[in-house]
Amino acid sequence: MNAPELAVAACHALDLTWIAAAPAERARHWQLIHGDAELAAWLAPLQPAHLYFGSEFCEHLLPSTRALREALRQAESAGLRLVLLTPVASPEVLARLDALLTMLPAGSEVVVNDWGVAHELASRFPDLRPVAGRVLCRMTKDPRLDAGWAGRCGHGLAAPTMRDLFARLGIRSLEIDVPLFADDAAFADLPLPTAVHLPYVYVAKGRMCRAGSLAVKGPERFAVGRRCQKECLRFSALASRPGRADAGASVQLGNTLFSRHSAAMAHSLRQAVDGKRVARLVVPGAPL
Repeated sequence: MNAPELAVAACHALDLTWIAAAPAERARHWQLIHGDAELAAWLAPLQPAHLYFGSEFCEHLLPSTRALREALRQAESAGLRLVLLTPVASPEVLARLDALLTMLPAGSEVVVNDWGVAHELASRFPDLRPVAGRVLCRMTKDPRLDAGWAGRCGHGLAAPTMRDLFARLGIRSLEIDVPLFADDAAFADLPLPTAVHLPYVYVAKGRMCRAGSLAVKGPERFAVGRRCQKECLRFSALASRPGRADAGASVQLGNTLFSRHSAAMAHSLRQAVDGKRVARLVVPGAPL
């Protein structure tokens, strides 16, 4: 393995014309989106090969058949392979997924964050390739923790039980976040080819959506199962503690809390890439 593959992630239509541009133009694009000149310069030589489409975290952002059809067309036009992102699955999500999975070309990757979805793929869609998503990786990434937790925040994916489960479900690759206290060995014992998300880690998620409750009053304000207006596509909120600097800046986006990589985490990831321990990098195609 040489340079890692690069994937652009989105839950809605994006302008992909910049993908075929020269590295200098791609650097300007990444700088505009993520506001980090060093990160932009690092990513610029890598031409994206994949479009991640959908959501790992919210059932309301699972694409419609119309949206997926357009994303497949757009990905093909840009020379990208589409990877479908799927969230934790309620019965309604499983029913909707059935229509989406039949649309994917044979050999397409589907990132699963629910063991039931992985079983569905293995039993009913053997031509598709399930990928273990980062929600399945129960790694501690709370930016409020201090260095005393170092060594207790590993991924645990190399355990024999996990290896057996991956084999039984036909999972041949996986995805993780950068460990909070990553060191030189943080990526050394991963059992399968691994994609790493950057420059944010997913900290926690739930079904209650803060942004989706802004215009709701009374007992329904923070209830689940309400009609979604996809407010998270327009609003996010910084999360901080007065008088305390956490390991990374935190952002509440819909039902999920994210934290930006610290300098140490970014350095660890680059070392892992240099050591050829990372197969793919996955970067949001729009600002959080």
